[in-house]
Amino acid sequence: MNYLSELQRRNVFKVAIAYLMMGWLILQFVDVINPILELPDWFGKVVLVLLVIIFPITLMMTWAFELTPEGIKKTKEIDKEVSILKSTGQKINYLIIGFLVLVIGVQFWSNSPSSDMDLIVTENSIAVLPFVNMSGNDNDQYFSDGLSEELLTVLSKIPELKVSGRTSSFSFRGQNQDLKAIGETLGVNHILEGSVRKQGEKVRISVQLIRTSDGFNVWSETFDRLLKDIFVVQEDIANAISDNLAIELDLAVTPTLISNRTENMKVYDLYLESKMLMSRRGVENLSKALTLLNQATKLEPEYATAWGLLAQAHTLAYYYHDIESTLTGMYLGEEAARRALDIDSTSSLAHGALGDILKDKYHWKEAEEQYLLALQFDPKNTEARSQYSQLLLRTGKFSEALPYTETSVILDPLGTIYNLASGTVLHSLNRTEEGLYYFDKSIEIAGDSSFFPYGVRLIAGIKEDEIEKTQGYLTRLIIHNKTNEPMFFNSDLVNAMADSETLNAYLIKIVGYYDKNPQEVNADNIFAGIVYAALAAKINNYDLALNFLEKEAGLNIENVNHDALANHWSPVFAPIQNSPRFKQIRTRYGMPSYWRTNGWPDYCQPVSNQDFECLMEEI
Repeated sequence: MNYLSELQRRNVFKVAIAYLMMGWLILQFVDVINPILELPDWFGKVVLVLLVIIFPITLMMTWAFELTPEGIKKTKEIDKEVSILKSTGQKINYLIIGFLVLVIGVQFWSNSPSSDMDLIVTENSIAVLPFVNMSGNDNDQYFSDGLSEELLTVLSKIPELKVSGRTSSFSFRGQNQDLKAIGETLGVNHILEGSVRKQGEKVRISVQLIRTSDGFNVWSETFDRLLKDIFVVQEDIANAISDNLAIELDLAVTPTLISNRTENMKVYDLYLESKMLMSRRGVENLSKALTLLNQATKLEPEYATAWGLLAQAHTLAYYYHDIESTLTGMYLGEEAARRALDIDSTSSLAHGALGDILKDKYHWKEAEEQYLLALQFDPKNTEARSQYSQLLLRTGKFSEALPYTETSVILDPLGTIYNLASGTVLHSLNRTEEGLYYFDKSIEIAGDSSFFPYGVRLIAGIKEDEIEKTQGYLTRLIIHNKTNEPMFFNSDLVNAMADSETLNAYLIKIVGYYDKNPQEVNADNIFAGIVYAALAAKINNYDLALNFLEKEAGLNIENVNHDALANHWSPVFAPIQNSPRFKQIRTRYGMPSYWRTNGWPDYCQPVSNQDFECLMEEI
């Protein structure tokens, strides 16, 4: 008797395959229910050991016994002529196919986007919640916020520690949520919370470090100090936290020091209030922030941090044309950034702000140098990382941008712009489902407060033929008056989207109007132009799509909405990426010269010293 043939006849191989598949599925099930039922850590290991022990027993039983209509009998006692092993083997085949379908399904489910896809809790991690203002004066809110943010910045300098970003941490202000739930949302296992009471020249800061898994108070302390010692107390708090985390998590940490600080409390007050105003955005807040920072730099001209923040404030302000023109903001912002770097050449804040300005001037190579310096001096500079990813998005380098956008979302999972950037990268790389997940998440976070996430989602929806969804997004924008293009971005467009011919006629009407009234094309409605271009491309009117894109490129730098550039790489424009007219648009933005020195993007390559091609796969 051939031993291998007999193993095959007795279905031992098939049973082994079926058992391994079933065992894998059981382990996946245990992995899912473990955290839900709060089972002990050893439970999964016990299941695995039992599966390993039972495996050879199962194979031996398969060899020795056969399941017959009369019950279980020893295989050697059954005549081969009456054996039903062949029939049993066919049933096992069906079982294997069923298990295989389940395995593939589980693998697909586990690799698909979910609400927890980027929220894996890192052991060495912390979030700083906004400290409660106990001063009895709402005007002192900026001080407690600023202190929280400064501590966040100081803690982020500990290399081994993952620190959740400001946007996500501060989103829990005033919410009486369970700390364990907050930890799971932010992907951290420790939370720092506290309160600040400011009275005259004195300040009382109470802080506590809490483990999110069980609510255990790892450490708490109250600091009573003079305001003039605010930097010392920040260092004391940060070092106390790191010391306690070092004990709990076995971290090797070094004392934390705050560099380039001011001894002038008036200047520091102006600095903290400006940071709060900048975080709130808007014309009024940014205008006031610029005023306060100009005061701060006059009071203390050698305070590099204030100069760096002033530069960053200008990079935000020139997107609001009611505050200052783009050219004015760029000039003043660059001047402030270079002044900061003259004082402190290692200022990550100033390098990042200078990168923002150079990027918006389309000086891609120089901007990239500044961002890399910013990240060299502070690898956890979330703003610099995000803005560098924007540079890569605008120039089509999606594969390079991916690790930056992924990190930003992990560190700041509730940041609208970070989720939007991740969606743009993934959608442009034809990872459609993941891209749409992040687009939808950015809308969920922003609500009706911002036009931009809806605009980007509109373009993606156009590409994916989500007509009803796209109409719904546009309707919401109209209802909440979040469009900057009321003349054509209205219910007529919503209705026209249902029919290609009607939509084509409507888009021709729009471009005709702007041909006759070029002064009406400006930064307030340029993003709507990208949506029009996407709609035209979707109905295969590529000349019309290019007309809209050329109108944007034809604007001078004072009027361009720079963020719209990333959407030029949307897959909806795949058929026209290599058209001479689109290549000319790229050239007007200075991209080919940047690509030749700093590397070519995903979809473009040189064909000669003077020419290039951009080929995007249509799917």
